[in-house]
Amino acid sequence: MDPSAASVREMETQLDIWAGKIDEFTATAQESHGWARIGLRQAIDDLKVKRALVRANLDQLKAAGSDNREDLRTELGKAWKDLEDAFQEIKL
Repeated sequence: MDPSAASVREMETQLDIWAGKIDEFTATAQESHGWARIGLRQAIDDLKVKRALVRANLDQLKAAGSDNREDLRTELGKAWKDLEDAFQEIKL
């Protein structure tokens, strides 16, 4: 991933969108009952952890020197894909 200013802004915008979706899922979970509520809460917790990891990786990449930037890009790419997949898998 290229840490250009435009791509960083796009990633940050997507992270904000995902934060809003997590809030929506949380509201839905509060209206759910039984095992559905438990499963949704677990999925939400997983999304929060994965989103925080992406945020941390993005912040590290922004602050990194050129020496380890490639490794950080790889880590960010993996974390990003994992978060995208988790959003695709969530069942409401």
